[in-house]
Amino acid sequence: MAKIAAACRVEPAAVTLLVAPTASLAGGVQIAARSVETALHKLAELEFDLSRIVSAHGTAPLPPVAGSDLAAIGRTNDAILYGARVNVAVTGDDASIQAIGPQVPSSASRDYGEPFAAIFARYNHDFYAVDPHLFSPAEVVFQNVDTGKVHAYGGVANDIVARSFGLTS
Repeated sequence: MAKIAAACRVEPAAVTLLVAPTASLAGGVQIAARSVETALHKLAELEFDLSRIVSAHGTAPLPPVAGSDLAAIGRTNDAILYGARVNVAVTGDDASIQAIGPQVPSSASRDYGEPFAAIFARYNHDFYAVDPHLFSPAEVVFQNVDTGKVHAYGGVANDIVARSFGLTS
């Protein structure tokens, strides 16, 4: 607290830290709300010119609260990887969107296709061993405000979301 307070040039009593365990309603909301963030991060990693982005919005299902943080990590990741939809309004040419678009959704990853808990277990719970291209929304739609064209990539995998959330076996 003292280090944070010093960096912010305030007294420690003026610093408030909020913590939301992954296996809580607040934790689930916080992670599901990151659909746009994951799309923007993936676009940056793919070296897309982020200055072309005019606006973005996204949705993701809110996972049920899990019994443990490890189970919640699976559900919250699945909410994004298999359930999130992001719309990005961009400027510029359509050719560059068509070139990068297929690489943006989670389906572009070699690890795509099974609930995150299973993927994570396969890598002995090491996030750094998971293909980094997996961490992106299920579906990304680019709306080119210059040309009026819409380009959609990926898609929601309701079956994996339902399995992850314990809605089917």
